[in-house]
Formats: sequence, structure tokens, C-alpha cells
Amino acid sequence: MRIELLLGLMVEAMVILLAAKVARDQMLKRRGYLVNDLIVRQRSPGAAISQAGYLIGILLGFLGAISFAAQAASFPSTVAHVALFGLLAIVLQLVADRISDSLIFRGLAVGAADDTNVSHAVAKAAVSIATGLVLRGSMADPSAGLLACTSWFVVGQILMVLAVLFYCRLTPYDDLAEIKRNNLAASFPIVGILLALGFVIEAAVASKGTDGFGPTVLHVGKFLGVSLVLVYAFRVVASRVLLPNVKLPAAIVEEHSVAAGLQEGVSFVLVSLLVTFFLS
Repeated sequence: MRIELLLGLMVEAMVILLAAKVARDQMLKRRGYLVNDLIVRQRSPGAAISQAGYLIGILLGFLGAISFAAQAASFPSTVAHVALFGLLAIVLQLVADRISDSLIFRGLAVGAADDTNVSHAVAKAAVSIATGLVLRGSMADPSAGLLACTSWFVVGQILMVLAVLFYCRLTPYDDLAEIKRNNLAASFPIVGILLALGFVIEAAVASKGTDGFGPTVLHVGKFLGVSLVLVYAFRVVASRVLLPNVKLPAAIVEEHSVAAGLQEGVSFVLVSLLVTFFLS
């Protein structure tokens, strides 16, 4: 890549990140939260963590567009392509934030912007990062337009909500109640699930090929189905290897063991990276 094109794209990426921050600040301001004041004056860890996850998700979201657009012959067309998908990433990330409030972290949304509840903020940041991974996979596709990227975003959001709700049904404790009590140990498994899904969906979309809509949907469905089954099965084995003779539910709920929750969450991520590498 030519140095002038590289520098130009880096500047554009920073502009898009700034626009993303301003858009989120304005949205939260209408809900009564001043993000800069919360982070600088009130030193709210929740506000800082959720904003960090959002910005990482935004950057991931259009990195695929940058890598594809860099192959274009004309610099103006490259800038326009990246700007368009950057704006799309901002809109979809803000939508993902509201979806997670309504469907995943229901009952915890009030006060989320200025939350001192680090557990909630960490989980919210994971939603943004996972969404960014899904968008990166779809935006890197040369044949993908705005409709295709939005469609994969919808698929990703549905799967994230279902996966978290399914996991919460499997655990013998109330995950949301534990997160509401700022039990950081209870948030890490959900973070792991979200990130694992982001990696799996990104890999599925990136390897879907160009055989038409029907075969593409079939391929992605098979990839996701096999990957998610393997991720869950291997996660059980990984947890027992990483923390043998430890009852994770008791360690998470009764002892608030961050180590136990972190190992549970990391096992999801480790296995998803392993599975997607060999299946993609």
C-alpha cells in the first residue's frame, strides 16, 4: 500500500472514531448522561469501559472495509467507500447497544451509562466488540453492500441474544441478578460467549464464498451449527482441564471468584479461535 494512501486511511479512521464518539455522546446526553463528565470528573469505571468497548467495536467494524477499499485504484473512491461503511458501523453499533439493553441485559439498562457496576459495563463492551467482529467479516467481502452487511448484523444480534439467554438457562444461578450485584465473576462467562460468537460468525461470513444467496446461507448455517456445537463441547473439556475439581457455579456465586469466571469465559474464546481456524 502506498504511504500516502496508508496515511490518508489512518486519518479517516480517526475521523470516523471521533464521529462515533460524538454520536454516542449525543445519544446518551438525551438520556441524561454526560459521558466526558462521568469519565473525567466522576471517574466512573463503567462509563470508561463501555465507551472503550464501543470504540473498539467501531474500529473492528470498518477495518474490513479499509482492507478491501485499499485495493481500489482511485483514492477518492477508497475514501468514500470507507466513510460509507464507517457511518454504517456507527449506526449499527448504536442499534446493538439498544438491543442488548432490551433483550440481554433487561432490567439493567437504567443507569448503564454512568454505572459504577463494572460487571455490567464489561458485558456491554463485549457486545460492541462482538458486533464489530461480525461487521468486519461482512464488510471485508467485495460483493457485500449495505443490505448484506445489515443482514449479517441482524443474524449476529439474534444469535448473540439467543446464546446468552440459553447459557443463562443452563446455569443454576441467576446470571443477571449476579451482574446487577456487580459480581464480576458472573459477567466473564457471558463476555466469553459473546466474543466466541463474534469470532465464529466473522469466520463463517468471511468463508461463505460467492455461489449465490441460497448456497451462501446454507454454508454459513452449517458452519455456525458445527462451530457452536464444538465450541460448547470443547468448552466443557477445557474448563475441567483449566480448573479441575472446581465447581464453577459455587465459585462464581458464593466466592465471587473472578479467576473462576475468567477461566470459564476464556475457555469459550480459546475454543472458538481453535474451531474457526480449522473450519474456515
